[in-house]
Amino acid sequence: MHTENANSQNAFDSAQPQEFIAQITSALMPALSAAVNAAVDRAITLNTSPTMSKEDFAAANGISKSVLEKWIANGVILLAPTPTSTVTRIIKCKKTGKTRTDVMEKHGNALINVAAWREKNRQQALNCRYIKP
Repeated sequence: MHTENANSQNAFDSAQPQEFIAQITSALMPALSAAVNAAVDRAITLNTSPTMSKEDFAAANGISKSVLEKWIANGVILLAPTPTSTVTRIIKCKKTGKTRTDVMEKHGNALINVAAWREKNRQQALNCRYIKP
């Protein structure tokens, strides 16, 4: 039985020249730098913001949206107060031709109160019997 490899070349002989690697690195560096900067900016925003959207909170904590909704329903997570606005619209009935005015309150997007979440976790850590202050 023949024991030689099909490619008898030494693996180090087929390595790319340093110039080729330098060209690839210089070509990819701007895109890589922009991606890293965007990720760092997003991480800073998520970790310093007092409120966060439901989608961002679920992604940052690695939980599903259904678990997040259960936590909100059970009071584990608090929603931040959101601004409301009054919307007035005039509707004309197609059958009778009469107009009516509807006044509604429009709520803003529901945001998670991340500041309260962090404080709750801090208090739990202070009261933990395994951590000595």
